[in-house]
Amino acid sequence: MMHDAGMPLPLLASHRLPVGDGHELHLAQYGDPDGVPVLYLHGGPGAGCNADDTRLFANCRVRLLLLDQRGAGQSLPRGELNHNHLQALLADLELVREALGIEAWCLVGGSFGATLGLIYSGLHPERVLAQVYWGLFVPSLTGLSWLYGPDGAARLFDEDYQRFSSGIPIKGWLPLLFDYFHKAFGHADDKIREPALRRWLEWEMALAFPGNRLLQPIGWHSTVLARTELHYARNHYFGALELLQRVVTKITAPSQVLQGEQDWVCPWSVLQSEIWLPEAGTVDITKVPEGFHSLADAKMCRAVAEAIQTMVQQQQINR
Repeated sequence: MMHDAGMPLPLLASHRLPVGDGHELHLAQYGDPDGVPVLYLHGGPGAGCNADDTRLFANCRVRLLLLDQRGAGQSLPRGELNHNHLQALLADLELVREALGIEAWCLVGGSFGATLGLIYSGLHPERVLAQVYWGLFVPSLTGLSWLYGPDGAARLFDEDYQRFSSGIPIKGWLPLLFDYFHKAFGHADDKIREPALRRWLEWEMALAFPGNRLLQPIGWHSTVLARTELHYARNHYFGALELLQRVVTKITAPSQVLQGEQDWVCPWSVLQSEIWLPEAGTVDITKVPEGFHSLADAKMCRAVAEAIQTMVQQQQINR
């Protein structure tokens, strides 16, 4: 849950947009139809959007677009992993922009949504006015090893990692770990499937917002999130890091990335070692003191909301 940043924006409209391969994306528009167009990119992948996300834009005159990516949120088919990969997600963004008749827009997003947005802005620099991201996820082997292997975050959260990796004989081999969860997630027996889903989600929660626990039952939303995250991890995020490194120098929009000092999902050290940014580039990465990965953390939520407000105000001046 997001820390309270402000009142949610009013809903303008919502509908589903067919994008091919049997997928229909759910798109909800909030705020002011004449405001600065802003596309919100959720994380996960597979997390989906929530009306609560609009609170980041309180007091901002925006036409806010909350897009559920393939298989996520209210998009259909729910949880579908076929034709669900990086290139499809990127192509979908252009389909949405064209369908809405938007010449250029601002981008906002967190975690994997930040990764997706940065890649898109490098592929289509003329379509992006400005962007704000947080908790940028590094889709590299180093990032995966930190997140799921025994020598990264596991050393900081030993008890949580032991619960997460219980029953897996060779904990240092990621393919074995991913295969274990893949089989468990698809098992017909609820007594096998649901504990595995909970272990996956609780490990992520332990890193995103330390000290908090996953209290709610495992519903369809949590199931979709875990299955989609695993799908992308098993496929090494479909070459996202290589593509990001290739196009990052082509980004022209003012871009701000906020990374929490205590972001244990996407730690500062991994970000600095894996993401090369030219000194004269337009992408600015800022460390948020004591900030976590989750926007349930008041420090991160406040920093992101302030950065968004500054971006929108500047765009209103430029219009």
